[in-house]
Amino acid sequence: MKHSYFSTRRLLSAFSILFCLLLGSAFQVSAQTFIPPIAYEDTWPMAGSPDINLTSHTSAYSFGGVNVPGFGPVDLALAGWDDPTGTVAGASWRYLQPGNPAVVLSQGVLPYTNVRDVEVGFMDVFGSSQMLVAYYELGVGHKIDVYDFTTSGPSLLYTNVLSTSPNYGRISMDCHLTYAVALVWEEAGVIYTMVGLNSGPSIAFSGVLTLAKTGNDYAPDCAFSHTSMGGSLNVHYCYYSPSTGIMREVSYDFWTMIYMTGGTVPTLFNDFNFIGFYSDPVIANIDCPGHYDVENWAYAYTTNNQDISVRLVDYHTMASAATRVVNDGSVLACTAINSNYNYAPFPAYDPNHTPGAENIYVGWYTNTPDPGAGMQPAGYVALRMNENGLIALSPLDYLTVANNPTWATQTPVLSFSKQDDIFPFLYTVFPEYDPGFSGYQLENKYHNWPTPMFKGEEKHAFHCDDEARIEAFKKNMVATSVIKAYPNPFTNVLGLSFPASMQQSATTVVVSDMTGKVIDTYNGQVSKVNTHLTDLSKTLSPGAYIMNVSADGQTKQTIKVTKVQ
Repeated sequence: MKHSYFSTRRLLSAFSILFCLLLGSAFQVSAQTFIPPIAYEDTWPMAGSPDINLTSHTSAYSFGGVNVPGFGPVDLALAGWDDPTGTVAGASWRYLQPGNPAVVLSQGVLPYTNVRDVEVGFMDVFGSSQMLVAYYELGVGHKIDVYDFTTSGPSLLYTNVLSTSPNYGRISMDCHLTYAVALVWEEAGVIYTMVGLNSGPSIAFSGVLTLAKTGNDYAPDCAFSHTSMGGSLNVHYCYYSPSTGIMREVSYDFWTMIYMTGGTVPTLFNDFNFIGFYSDPVIANIDCPGHYDVENWAYAYTTNNQDISVRLVDYHTMASAATRVVNDGSVLACTAINSNYNYAPFPAYDPNHTPGAENIYVGWYTNTPDPGAGMQPAGYVALRMNENGLIALSPLDYLTVANNPTWATQTPVLSFSKQDDIFPFLYTVFPEYDPGFSGYQLENKYHNWPTPMFKGEEKHAFHCDDEARIEAFKKNMVATSVIKAYPNPFTNVLGLSFPASMQQSATTVVVSDMTGKVIDTYNGQVSKVNTHLTDLSKTLSPGAYIMNVSADGQTKQTIKVTKVQ
């Protein structure tokens, strides 16, 4: 039977958290004082909005100096969230004044329904700033939406269908600077991946690839690493097997995968971590330094909702990976708080790329009572340690993250942005329940790297020298996997461009209006579809339409097109 690890693990976790909140200090032997946050925090979306509910997943992504029409360079902050039922979900975008998150130039929400694991990212595709939103649509499959940033916010360009799986499997995404994206998801215990490159005029995606030797593995996550100047650009993956009790960490070269149209990725197995047998998969979150001299990585997880474990490797000081329990006092000089409820840890590397000087942040939810908050649960907390996880860095104890720790929701999930190079803050998002409004909201926090509470050393200057590889890809790949509509907007001529691999395919194109009413269906060869669409375009009234395009019986893309006068 298919593991429903959300319905059993996370729904029960919601009730467990409520139970532990009621018990409060009953688990605490000695009081732990938490260090208050020093960082700017605001709310978006705010309580009372239908876009936030009990939250089972959040994601965050940030980037600086993004060129947006009408605004010029802005700091970009993106967040995603869902809820246990998939009913209320969304992705938010914010254009911020560079270096000053208190000044919001523009913001908005992209509402989603019937989806899980909303992941956000950013790419610059030949001068077009684009927002990526990956998710699982319940009963339908895994997808990624690509939006173009405009003066009024993101505008949907197209949707890529990654799977048609009727059963939920976790999906995750990471981006590298402005030019690369990696996705990973699970279907029936098999782990799949796809990568993309900003080769222009749109993102070029690889085929859907299978990670080697997966068949009973679940809950994957991914992160980019880029070693040395002009060195390897690798995608790292972690996932758990309930049948073996092993959490695996594997990686593979991005530049090999981007050329692959299908097949199996012969990943490099970096680490096998036996954590025990659990009927529901253990969920881990992974991160890597964005640019570094060695291939370090770290992922965080908990198997008992008490111990916060970080599995990591530091090739400056270690020959192989090790596990650090960061909240039991056994390794780090921090008070033990693992007799309390601790949940959903998330790691992030800081932007100090000086060899041997990277640091790791770990954030999670705890119901440990905080004397500084009237013995209420401390809520979201974090700590900072060196890259081999043996030294807790000043300040030596835990930092509270939220300004209102007692507002942590019944399903608290904190996320750090995995982008650590081009943004002056450690961007953090987490849900809260605002009792004043009797509603749920998403908090956005911006920890300035140089502040004492989230201290980051000066960033090591780097140059991401992959321009030659991008140019080589353009010359060697005649076409991409993206099907595009052109022109868009259109008047009385409308066509589709297909990659070379689909030129001899049979295709089905279903054109619907924005209410979902089917207006036209084409079944035939790719070579003849544009003649049909041009004839159809002359009969359409001005407005927006949806084109669902499939090739050889498999859904490929959903494209929004607009007819103008």
